[in-house]
Formats: sequence, structure tokens, C-alpha cells
Amino acid sequence: MLSLIKPWLDRVRAWWQPAQRPAGVREAELHAWYRTELGRSLQTAERAVAEEVLDVGYHPFVVQLDVGLHAALFDAHQLKCKSALVISRQEINAHCPSAQAQLEHLPLQAESVDCIIIHHALEYSEQPHRVLREAVQALRPGGQLLIMGFNPFGFWGLARLVPWRWRQRPWQGRFLTLARVEDWCELLDCEAVRRTWFYHWPPMRHASWKQRGRRLNQLLRLLFPRLGAVYALVVRKNQLQLLSNHRWQPSFFFRGKAMTRKEQAVNRWKS
Repeated sequence: MLSLIKPWLDRVRAWWQPAQRPAGVREAELHAWYRTELGRSLQTAERAVAEEVLDVGYHPFVVQLDVGLHAALFDAHQLKCKSALVISRQEINAHCPSAQAQLEHLPLQAESVDCIIIHHALEYSEQPHRVLREAVQALRPGGQLLIMGFNPFGFWGLARLVPWRWRQRPWQGRFLTLARVEDWCELLDCEAVRRTWFYHWPPMRHASWKQRGRRLNQLLRLLFPRLGAVYALVVRKNQLQLLSNHRWQPSFFFRGKAMTRKEQAVNRWKS
């Protein structure tokens, strides 16, 4: 009996959860989605949140790990950065310098970047922990790391339960929970500074929902703030522990001292 229904179950499984395509193909599809009306609206919201949560100050070197957006989320004037770089798997034409590289192998020196923005790079990578480790390794102690990801428990994440959503973008990515990403950062000696959820718009593309969705967004943001489509997590890489300046105090009960050269020679002769 099982052998008879197994082919049918395999077809249902393939339709419900299609095979993951290469990361470059999914990134190209996500870039096309960001050019739609709904994608441009989300892009505007993500840029506003990035400018809000990042510290306004001097950041000499800012790097963005980009997937699909192909544009800078940060304001170079606000962050007062001398140099900025957008790294993507595909060749892009951003308004700031860009580089084409694998996000799992970043072409950055260790502890050379002051601020790194990970824009949905974890969901669209086959090794998300590797991408995060590479970013933390390139971040200097005390530097900021902003991670943006789709919320699996938000309205957009729940929309993935609809079967045909699996074949559409941006639902093809592997949505990671905020708690899981925060645990990874903690293992990499990074401390969470701020977390927020935003963009409570329903994933509707019809123009008739635009005005209605604006009111719904304001209402849901007040009632269910953690059901936003995207979360933003800001972590800070911990500083190196400095050696203490206190003088070493010998124990009151075990007062030892170093052996003299004569005593060392006598010990070697006895042995």
C-alpha cells in the first residue's frame, strides 16, 4: 500500500516545497521583486529603519552584504564614513563602490570594518552561520552589526503556509527566527543592542489595498509589534579584555618564590 501512494506523496511534497535553486538565481529573482511596487515600498521602510537604528557618528569604513536589493541602505553622510562598500554575489551598479564576491568568503581583512549591514543575506545563503562568522571576523571590536531578516512569525512568514507562496519571491528564502540569529551572535561574542520589528503591511500587490493597508499597518504596529514582516537586530562586537594593572599579591598561606640559578643547577644534577 505504501509503495502505491509514495509516488503521489513525492509529487505533493515537490509541489509544496520545491527544490532550492542556486543562490545566484534566487538573488536575481529577489532583485526583480524589489523593483515591484511592494518591493519598493519595503525598500523605503528598510532604509528608514537602518538610518534610525544605527548610531549617528564616525564610521570610517561601512560594508553592506547585499542580496537582491543592489543598493545601499545606509546614508554615508549620516554615518560620516570615509569609504563604503556593497558586496554582492552578482555584479551590481550601486551609487557607492561595490564588489562581487561570495558572502561565505568575504574579501575583507580581520577587524577592519566599523559597521556591517547584513541585508537578508542569511536567508538566501546555504551556510548562514558562515556568512555571520565572516562578518563578525571582519568587524572591529566595538563595531556595529545590523542584521535584517524576514520574520517567520510575522504576517509575511505566515503567508508561507499557503502552498503557492513557496514558488514566489521573497518567500523562497529560508526564514530564520530572531532568537536563533541572536544566539549565533552571542556565540560569536557579540552583544545585542537593539531589536525591532517593522512593516506590518499585508503582502498584497493590488493597488486597491494600498490605502486600506496603510491604516492596517498603523493598527497592527500598535497591537502586535512583533508581527512585522522584517526584523532588525543591532549587535555590537565586544571589546578585547585588557590586562589588569593590579600588582600580584602572594598567598598568605602558600608563600612561594622562584628558584635561583644555583638551586636549578643542583636539581638538574640530582636528577
